Parts: sequence; C-alpha cells; structure tokens
Amino acid sequence: MASASAATLSTAAPPTVTPPGVPEIFAGKSWYKWIATATVILGMMGSVLSSTMVNIAIPNIMGAYGIGQDQAHWMATAFFTTMPVFMLLNGWFVNALGQRGAYLLAVLVFAAASLLGQFMPDYYGLVVVRAIQGACAGLLQPLTMTVMFPLFPPEQRGRAMGIYGMGFILGPSFGPTLGGFIVDYMHWRNVFGFSIPLMLVAAVMGMSLPRRAPGQRRPKLNWASLVCVAAAIISFLVGISNAPRFGWQAPNVFGFLFLSASTFTAFVVIEIVTANPLLQVRLFAIRSFTISMVVAFMFGFGMFGSFYILPLFTQTVLDYTAIKAGVLMMYTGLMMVPVFPVGGRLAQSLPSGIPISLGMSMFGVASLVLAGATIDSSFWTVCLWAGIGRIGLGIALPSLQTGALRDVPADLLAYGAGTLNFVRMTGAAIGTNGLAIFLDQRTIYHADYLAATQTPDNLRTGEFLDRVSGMLADQGIGSAEQMPLAVNYLGRVVASQANDMAFHDGFMVLAVGFMLAALSALMLVGRRRRA
Repeated sequence: MASASAATLSTAAPPTVTPPGVPEIFAGKSWYKWIATATVILGMMGSVLSSTMVNIAIPNIMGAYGIGQDQAHWMATAFFTTMPVFMLLNGWFVNALGQRGAYLLAVLVFAAASLLGQFMPDYYGLVVVRAIQGACAGLLQPLTMTVMFPLFPPEQRGRAMGIYGMGFILGPSFGPTLGGFIVDYMHWRNVFGFSIPLMLVAAVMGMSLPRRAPGQRRPKLNWASLVCVAAAIISFLVGISNAPRFGWQAPNVFGFLFLSASTFTAFVVIEIVTANPLLQVRLFAIRSFTISMVVAFMFGFGMFGSFYILPLFTQTVLDYTAIKAGVLMMYTGLMMVPVFPVGGRLAQSLPSGIPISLGMSMFGVASLVLAGATIDSSFWTVCLWAGIGRIGLGIALPSLQTGALRDVPADLLAYGAGTLNFVRMTGAAIGTNGLAIFLDQRTIYHADYLAATQTPDNLRTGEFLDRVSGMLADQGIGSAEQMPLAVNYLGRVVASQANDMAFHDGFMVLAVGFMLAALSALMLVGRRRRA
C-alpha cells in the first residue's frame, strides 16, 4: 500500500498493451487503446451533446408549458446537479462493476431516459429525465479518463487528454446546431430521442472494455457521504433559485442555504474519517491538484455557462433563429478542431500553468468583446470572438487534465479523475444556474432603471413618442389610439434594451472570472513537468 501510494502516475511503469479482463480478441493488440478510446469518447460525446442540445429548445419548451425563465433553467440545472454527484461515484462503480459494467450501465440508462423524454407529457417529468441523464453523464466523463489514462505511456498522455478534450468540448459545441435543426425542421421533443442510437452503438462497443476481475471484493457504498453531498448541491441550487422570487432574507431561502452548508460540512467530516470515502480528501494535499481544482471549477462555470448564455443571447438579443444560433455554435466548435493536437503538445512540453493561463485569458478577452455585441454586430464578428474563446478552452483543457492528475498516486487515479470532473461540473451547475438567475435579476434591475427615466421631462422620450405617433398616423391609426400604442411600444423597447444590458453584464461576469482563473493557473508555472 505504501509503495503504491507513493508511486505517481508520472513515474509509474509504462502501461501494458492491454489491461486484464479485455475480450480475448483484443488481448495483446497494440491498437486496442484506440478501440477503447473510441468507445469511451463516443459514450461521453453522446452524453455531453445532450447537455447543450436541449438548451436550444428552451424557448420552445417555455412556450409549450407556459413557464418563465425562472423555471425553464431547471432543464439545464437538473442535468448539472446530478452530474457532479455521480462523478464522485466513479471510483465505486468501477470497483463494483468493472469498467465494462459501469460503462454499459451508464449508456443504457441514458438511452432509456432519452426515450422517456421523447414522450414525457409533463414539464416536471422532463426535469426528472434530465436529472437521470445528468447522472449517467456524470459516470461517463471520469470513466473516460479512467479508461484512457493508463493505456497511454506518460509521454503520450498530453496527446490522450487532447483527444479527450476534443470529445468533451466538441459535443457541447455541436449540440446547439443539431438541436436547432431539430427544433426548426422537426419537433423540439426529438432533441431527447436523438442520442438513443448513439448510446446503443456505444453499448455494443462497450463490450470491448475490461470486465470486472472475478473474485474481486465489492466495495461498500458510503451512503452517508452520498446523501450529504447530494443534499448540499441540490439545496444550494434550490436556495439560490428561490432567492430572486422570495428574497435572500426569506426563511425558505435561508433554510436551503443553511442546509447546504451543514450537509457539505458533514460530507467533508465523513470523508476524512470514513474507510470508504467517495472523495479522497488527501488528494488536496497535492499542491498541483488543489490549484487545478480552483481552475477546473471556473472552467466548468464559464464553459457551460457560456453554452447556456450564448444561444439565448443570439436568439433573444441578436434575433437569430434556432438553427442560425446552432450553426454559430457549430462553427465555433469547428474552430477548435485543429487546436486540440496543439493543446496536447503544449501539455507535454510546457509547465501546465502556461497553456492553462493562456487559454483562460483568451476566453476572458472573448467574453469581454461579446459583452459589447449588439443587434448590429455581424454574424461573423460574433462567430469569430466566440470561436476565439473556444480555442482558448481547447488550449487549456489538456494541460488542466494532465496537470491535475500528474502527481496523483496510481491507486487514486479513479478518485482523482472523479474529483476533477466533480469540481468542474459543480462549477458548470453553479454557472448555468447562477447565470440564469443573474440574467433574470439584471433584466429586472435595468428595466426598472430605464422605466424610471421615461418621464415627461425626458426630451428623448418625448421625441420618441412623437415619432412613433407620427408613424402610426401615417398608417391611418386614429389620434386617440396613437399615444397608448406608442407608450406600449416604448415599454417593449425598454424591456428589449434591459434584456440586452443584462446579457452584457453576464458576459462581463465570465470575463472577470476567467481572468482571475488565468492568474490562479500561473501558480502552476513554477512546477517542472515530469516526463
């Protein structure tokens, strides 16, 4: 145990050609690692594709069920709430079922949930479906790293994480495109059914993964830890979601936030003292791992927050159709494709903090520019700057993965991968939920501020009303109706401008957050990369 714990991934012996438990047809084959990589990447891409494909259908879902933004965001939030919880269960599922069993369970349950979503008549039923999909995606993402990382020798792991990054980011990038096509030319419900064939193919390919070793002792599941961490995340998100409606001082809001803090504290204490932790607290004694967790949180916050905010911004402010917004996301994803090999090489040749800081800075600058975009901004200008932000993510992600796991002991790899993804996707949940709430609050703030300035003493307001009244008169509208209609139109203009200003504020939050994360990443520069 001591020697195993002391051995790090970077100093471990080169991996075997094939791990124990693979089907006989693959045993000893040098190309097996590519079969396994393609298998887990397909499952992961199918799950993260769904994470953003549904976002493009949110305006349609709001109309179909007569709900507002304060409820609609739970379609995304439910997905990102269960995902980090089940990421912590990665180590337990791999030990209990083996890589093959855990993978097959995740992809088949995901397919079943997608089928339910296709026909679910109730909005809250859709939220439950999204929660199930998020749980499966939570298993698939760290499992992908758990399968891939040992198959590649240390000098090739940067390249391997570049491949992982391509699947991790391209899936969400292409999701809105496919979702837009489905929404515009089919029906929004089909965004759920799209992933079913992918998951069934992934299940067939999953038979190539190693099975659980016969006679291996099944680990005990730490139910107390699971309940505490789930309660902490869910109560926190429910609390901040209710705050805009009831106020931060409301008893129910305070109660949820207090419950979140209490259960999270209990979770940490249990993890320290238990013999079967979900999260290995001793991982945070590794400096590079701890710093990487700070950056990973902001990475998830910004990446998935932008996947939520950008399609909404282009449709509600820039007046894009669903498919046009999706095409924008696809183009930005395509701009990343040639970047991943470069990001992989940088991860192998430079201290991890340099590529991470560079990539995070690029995303921050791109968000700053997008904050100034208006309806007069050209499609290609918006596409360029959104693409620059995605390129930054492509540069940063391979180094973030290798930098976080570089010094992790080999026997803690599954836990390290699960914790990395847990932290990143907790950031995604808070980013998606928090930005939705932030946009709602800032829209109200700007609408109230702008409305307060529309007084009879405001010359510009008077000129605007006179001009609109004149236009109505030219259309044959009677004088008695001109001013009420002009005032009504002024109200819609104020609401539209308030919405525009709220998105400006949202992009500014992303810009500031990523710049701070870039500074944090520089703390990794002093660490020499081990071969």
